[in-house]
Amino acid sequence: MPRRLAAAAAALMLAVTFAWGAEPPKTPAGGGGDKRPPLAIDKLTYPPLHDIKVPEVVRATLPNGMKILMVQDHELPVIQLKAVIRGGRVAEPQNRNGLVGLFAEVLRSGGTASMKGDDVDVFLERIGAEIESDSSEAYTTLSAKMLTSNLDEVLPLYAEFMTKPAFAQDKLDLAKTQAMSAISRRNDDVMGIARRESLKLVYGAGSPYARQVEYDDVDAIGREDMVAFHKEYYRPDEVILAAWGDFKAADMQKRLAEAFAGWKAEGPKPEIQQPFIFPQEPSVNYIEKKDVEQTFVVMGELGLRLDDPDYPAVAMLSDILGGGFSSRLFVKIRTQKGLAYGAGGWMNPGYDHPGAFFFFTSTKPSTTHEAMAAMLEEIKAIREAPVTDRELKKAKEGYLNGYAFDFDSTGKIINRLMTYDFYGYPPDFNTRLRDAVEKVTKDDILRVAQKRLDPAALTMLAIGKGSEFDQPLSTFGKVTTIDITIPEPKPKEVIPDPTPETLKAGTDLLLKTARAAGEQALRGLKEMTIEGATTVKTPMGEMEIKGTSVLVLPNRLHADASTPMGTVTQVVDGERGWFQMGPTVKDLPESTVGEMRRDLYSEAGCALLLKQVLEGKLQGQALGEASFEGKDSQAVVVRLEGQPVTLYLTPGGQTILGLKQRAKTQEGPQEVTEVFDGWQVTSGLKVPMASSQKVKGEVKTSSKLSRVILNASFSEDLFKRPPEPKKE
Repeated sequence: MPRRLAAAAAALMLAVTFAWGAEPPKTPAGGGGDKRPPLAIDKLTYPPLHDIKVPEVVRATLPNGMKILMVQDHELPVIQLKAVIRGGRVAEPQNRNGLVGLFAEVLRSGGTASMKGDDVDVFLERIGAEIESDSSEAYTTLSAKMLTSNLDEVLPLYAEFMTKPAFAQDKLDLAKTQAMSAISRRNDDVMGIARRESLKLVYGAGSPYARQVEYDDVDAIGREDMVAFHKEYYRPDEVILAAWGDFKAADMQKRLAEAFAGWKAEGPKPEIQQPFIFPQEPSVNYIEKKDVEQTFVVMGELGLRLDDPDYPAVAMLSDILGGGFSSRLFVKIRTQKGLAYGAGGWMNPGYDHPGAFFFFTSTKPSTTHEAMAAMLEEIKAIREAPVTDRELKKAKEGYLNGYAFDFDSTGKIINRLMTYDFYGYPPDFNTRLRDAVEKVTKDDILRVAQKRLDPAALTMLAIGKGSEFDQPLSTFGKVTTIDITIPEPKPKEVIPDPTPETLKAGTDLLLKTARAAGEQALRGLKEMTIEGATTVKTPMGEMEIKGTSVLVLPNRLHADASTPMGTVTQVVDGERGWFQMGPTVKDLPESTVGEMRRDLYSEAGCALLLKQVLEGKLQGQALGEASFEGKDSQAVVVRLEGQPVTLYLTPGGQTILGLKQRAKTQEGPQEVTEVFDGWQVTSGLKVPMASSQKVKGEVKTSSKLSRVILNASFSEDLFKRPPEPKKE
């Protein structure tokens, strides 16, 4: 099995369970919501909920300006701490996009001035304690949990993480690798695409509430940025620290004062500019994604803050329109029309900035327009007439019954109070909100629907196969096609522009290599069958994958891989691709198909590449002499589907020693070095029977071929996509 395809098979093990559902059968109208006849359950009445008893909160300010909230809870011998530090993503410098996310990761993993991060892990695991860090739009957090008996051991370490984090370089490097890996996979998850692109449409692509981190952003962040951010924003007078659990408040206040006694605020507080939100422009948008079976639809619009006087009515409006199985959107799209398994929406408020309305569904491509029109119909209808008594009653009961769950633990209560403190809300805000919800009327909902929800202002986004839509999206307005291609990182080494001389020299070298490899065999090559085994290093350890691949030139592949989890089949047939494991058959992401198709050029010692050089379809650009794995070589760059690949040839051009290219790995995009060895002649073609791939000098895969067969017969059935099993 080809080397990269074996690695891809290992990665695909994690994706096998990911499935998109088929369309449900249509059902008669009246299946839910307000359009069914009343049932006996609707006649049930319930007594009013008991008032929530908020435990006593002791508030204090330490001598250094740190605000603390304390709640005594002696039910269990456990103590928890959580600090909220002002300065989240909204505080990132413009040229350091993604800094806060990495900062929050490395704050904890990077250890402290006195203890390495790995040693902290061992220490905390031994005593059953936790220290964690996180980030959000407006702040970062540092939390701890411990047994009461371990407070004297954990509190000094917790304070040191707050005041003297080490930001170890190796942990920053690891966090950056993980961030780049996440970027490389972000277009594989259609729900993730829908979420991030909808946020961009509502808030603007440059807003901290929607900004996207790219490879070059991650690459630009260094340890010095972590240190500078900590120095500017981590100061005691910008911290709210909550403590709850098995302690006496007076004693805890004393301990916290002692733990942070040496930490002083210096200079004026940093100014954090609240991001400006530009007026939203209505739009119709399309993202082509051929590797999904459904169209994913999201409509969005700017909303309001949580403390807006209109919010209680908007919350009820949101629930009635899209909040559950009986919501209007669900009943219309799923129950009455049978267009999707789910549909709904919500208004997500912000504490210090306007939130947003979002409405969503997914449907087969041939009913995309119908589903979108149905969504708009329900959004318009709720603005034209009051909701029913039953709808309002159900929405209120849902909110008020769920209200108790916001206060069912001391931790939830104190976290909510700390959040209110941070944003300047009154401590009893939730009680005020509950009381306001109870007073919402049908007229209130109609008023806010007309005021706050404008169908003409919506941003509309459809993701899928536009060629299969029942009607063009342009029936809703002018369509903007969004390009979600992940920008490649800037190359570390800049390849000089080609000249006629370097192109001729490079192509001549490759022609020599092709002739030495077997010109007649290459010209007659139509397909090849490769059998072998590959050892892949994964996060779970080494994995041996045995397999057989059939390559049909120029861009078709059928690969069967035998893994410890079962047999995986991967197929690339030109522009499309899929994989199968057991009964599961799923499309491969477009990015994976493109990468696998490009990799076909280098199989069997770059046979396809050399064939295209002989046929005049591919040129090389000579880069001159170079050292490759300690050997003298001639470097020649070729561009395969727009991506540069550097080949390293023996000085006379007789043999390809290996190649380098940027490719997706388990660690994100990296420069991958491939080394060829064990050359043998089979059917007149010189082929390397052994190879290895290295990333950052470490061997990640090693392969040995057992057999290579040229131009054997193959069945077209290999490239027929098997049907998915029928759902019961």
